Amino acid sequence: MKDVDWTSNLYLKKPGSVSAKDALAAVDKALVMGAGMDSAALQEAAKAHVKAIANMDSKGVLTQDDFTAINAGLGKAIAAVPTSKVMDVYNAFSKITAGGVPNQLYSTVNPQDAIKAYNAFLNFKDVVKASR
Repeated sequence: MKDVDWTSNLYLKKPGSVSAKDALAAVDKALVMGAGMDSAALQEAAKAHVKAIANMDSKGVLTQDDFTAINAGLGKAIAAVPTSKVMDVYNAFSKITAGGVPNQLYSTVNPQDAIKAYNAFLNFKDVVKASR
């Protein structure tokens, strides 16, 4: 997380040559998934995020405790949604970010740290899945 420049305008740019229709489809899938989330867990994550903003450094990096609290709330919220809806979001966003986006992001950080983060994400996914 510390390798990423969270203040970069990269995250505001259109990913490649995505069509408006495909971008809207991805956002729609995310909204549908969000509507199925556990609202109390989502509020927990939102409150943790609001608190974290006050603690983040000048590069937008959260403290470990704040990052953990946000992810705990999100994990609980996501666990309440059927796997099919989560995969709909994953697949829709994969469609619009395929190609250069993952490689471009990977190139901006330490490769070993990126691999550790990816493995942690896979572990997080397994924890969420197990809590269903």
